[in-house]
Amino acid sequence: MNGPTRRAVLSSVGAGALAGLAGCLSTGSGSGDPTDGGDAGDGSGDGGTGEDGSGADWRDISLSTVRGDESFTIADLAADGPVLVETFAVWCSNCLRQQKTMIDFHEANPDVTTVAVDIDPNEDAKKVRDHANKHGFDWRYAVAPGEWTKSVTSEFGSSMANAPSVPMLRMCGPEDVERLKDGQKSVAFLESALDEC
Repeated sequence: MNGPTRRAVLSSVGAGALAGLAGCLSTGSGSGDPTDGGDAGDGSGDGGTGEDGSGADWRDISLSTVRGDESFTIADLAADGPVLVETFAVWCSNCLRQQKTMIDFHEANPDVTTVAVDIDPNEDAKKVRDHANKHGFDWRYAVAPGEWTKSVTSEFGSSMANAPSVPMLRMCGPEDVERLKDGQKSVAFLESALDEC
């Protein structure tokens, strides 16, 4: 008698991987290294409710700064002017390089709001606060609740939870959102993206 076909084995492995990813995104649990490399999405989400029908929209989910001095929503910040939203993890060296670039960006563009949202479920506010303080990063840092990560990945693709790809969104208003290219972004690139606002 022959064993399972190659197709059957690949099918069961693929189904298991998809179930594992769905579990990570829905519960907020994970390994701490979310490098699934999923697609970037087209940024054309419905803008009001999560595509899964949950009603949770990342723009409207309340976040708290890791310094404990403010609660906010991304939508409220975007109503007041341009916003850059970066997802990251403390362990991510690509993220750290981008955040160091953001120091120069903020010096040249003090009116642009930046929010760095930690998407690693194994990192807490203290760890993120220590990271920001150690490197002199003085903009808003928050830790994403699981529902926030689920909503943003539903709209813009699972790679929003892949910190090493340096995911970033540019917002010209609460509903005017664009996913920027993955990888390091220069000050000039970010300024050009914001010129469209």
